[in-house]
Amino acid sequence: MTLVRATIYKNAVGGGQTYRGSLFFDVDFFNGFEYVSSLNDNYLTIPITDENNNSLQTYQMEQDFNSEDVKQSFNVKTFMIDGTNNFIPCPFDPTGSDAGKIIYVDLFFQVSQLYDYSNY
Repeated sequence: MTLVRATIYKNAVGGGQTYRGSLFFDVDFFNGFEYVSSLNDNYLTIPITDENNNSLQTYQMEQDFNSEDVKQSFNVKTFMIDGTNNFIPCPFDPTGSDAGKIIYVDLFFQVSQLYDYSNY
């Protein structure tokens, strides 16, 4: 399975939320040993800019994962780092009216093969 793209859409009005360069994602079907980083947090990390005029951010990626259980749907928790380097839930505003807050995030994965082990 490969993470091929991350798209972040946020309210571009200045004076709102700042993200300090990264969003962190806890994907529920990863086993806990998929990510290795200097933060030792086990979160998938995606860049984000706080520039006011950059509301739609798309990052092309090619990050491979070996997951034993790829689900058709799954849950993702989104975090950011606060001013004291603690992970806190990322604020979302689906209405798009709150300055700087994220409206939505899309993570696009490509799955090359799925095996049905139940028949073995």
